[in-house]
Amino acid sequence: KGTIAILVRARSHLAQIAPALQAAGLRYRAIEIERLGHRPVIQDLLALTRALLHPADRIAWLAILRAPWCGLTLADLHALAAGDHHAALWDLMQNPAIIDLLSADGKCRLERVRSVLQTALAQRQRRTLRLWTEGVWLALGGPACVQAGADLEDARVFFELLEHMHTEGNPSGCMRIEERVEKLFALPDMEADESLQLMTIH
Repeated sequence: KGTIAILVRARSHLAQIAPALQAAGLRYRAIEIERLGHRPVIQDLLALTRALLHPADRIAWLAILRAPWCGLTLADLHALAAGDHHAALWDLMQNPAIIDLLSADGKCRLERVRSVLQTALAQRQRRTLRLWTEGVWLALGGPACVQAGADLEDARVFFELLEHMHTEGNPSGCMRIEERVEKLFALPDMEADESLQLMTIH
């Protein structure tokens, strides 16, 4: 019935501890410990934002096709992208000859995501970055792919950041967004009790 605290000198010392606890299925409380940008849901949202802003960003496009809302296998990603290292992924996604190289499951997944993204890219400049990105994430089924309620709250924080940057008149380039995200902390697991806590000596 006692409580356990894992006490470290710096947040960076929890970089391997927190994932190990999660892998073991142990819930914990951590206030201003985990960087927001380290959460999978935020990494996926950053990739989606980068892909929308820069259609030629192959890394971002590969990331969103691998993300839970699409879930292409590595074999399908290789079939899609390996034949041409210079073409934009969006262009390859329109090529029937290349699509035929994918598995039947991969074709279905790609078609669904492509339809959503085609609509989204047609709306470029018609919405703020927050509304644009959030709308695409919702259409892709992003909320259904999160692992916990705290992930939805983290996503909300990310979208509010995009809105604040627009309101402040700050440039919304990817580097600027990633810099701002790096300064934010993920919300604690609200479903965890007080029995296991992560904290720094400060």
